Amino acid sequence: MNTLLWILLGLIALWMTLRFLPAGADWHRPLVELIALIDLLTAPLLAILIWTVLARAWPQCLLALIELTLVSWQRLSYRLPPPADRTCQSSSEHGLNVMTLNCRFGRADPEKVVRCVQAYGIEVLALQEVKGKLLESLQAAGLNQLLPYLTQGTASPDDNGGYNAIFSAHQPVKASPSVLDLPAAAVPLIELETSSGPIRVASVHPKSPQRGARQWGMGIAALARLTHPPVPTIVMGDCNATLQHPTFRAMLAESGLHDASLHLKAGSHPTFPSASALPPLIEIDHILTDGDLVPQSMHALRIPGSDHRALVARLTHRTGPPPAISHG
Repeated sequence: MNTLLWILLGLIALWMTLRFLPAGADWHRPLVELIALIDLLTAPLLAILIWTVLARAWPQCLLALIELTLVSWQRLSYRLPPPADRTCQSSSEHGLNVMTLNCRFGRADPEKVVRCVQAYGIEVLALQEVKGKLLESLQAAGLNQLLPYLTQGTASPDDNGGYNAIFSAHQPVKASPSVLDLPAAAVPLIELETSSGPIRVASVHPKSPQRGARQWGMGIAALARLTHPPVPTIVMGDCNATLQHPTFRAMLAESGLHDASLHLKAGSHPTFPSASALPPLIEIDHILTDGDLVPQSMHALRIPGSDHRALVARLTHRTGPPPAISHG
């Protein structure tokens, strides 16, 4: 029994170290999936810890406790340490309410989407996997009355599950159906003029690893090219990656983008898979910001018909010096 415990703990330790691979080394399957599931190792480690206590296997108990602490630290990083100085992060009263949703082959409930847009005062809506008659259904549900301006991604054979789109309440001063050359759905981007200055918004959906791990990695790495200082950029969508993935963290470091969920220190916001009976397990949908844009709140919402939860956030402009943000 003690030998079996050592083997299990050794395998879990190797699994945990995958997050420390260099960026690009995770462009292989099943590494992509294994890294995405690292956060879920808390459950088997807790079971092993109880097993070691009952078996009085104290050396294995100590190792299980260490591994459990290390795995839990990533979840704790969404809460601890608290922001260094909230007063430095205070913002102007004007904010921008944004929302992103993977529509699962266009099957997301259009009426629920419109109700969420109305309830949260959404000014920019980024959609992925738009397909079929979804746009017509959204318009019939009244979306065009709330967000009348639509920018659609250029359709191509590389679309994974459908194309991307952006709805906005205000007419963009600039709009492009495709701003990146990457092996995935085209990335539409708009530029809006706000009371605090211009803001750029992109809707993204890199290929899932099931459609090719190399294409997955190339798509995520390409997102670093979306930032355009000094104009703040918001990148929203189904990134098919968590903060455990080295390639995703490297993209954030290169681009200067920050994950809004991590920045808030209010807990993680798992988005996938979304079902009525079970809570989602991993956070692969993201709202990323750079420049002086900071999140003030975030919610993950269940949308019938989609296998992802929507993310809703309120973003405002920082009025003080930026805090140091680490993506681990």
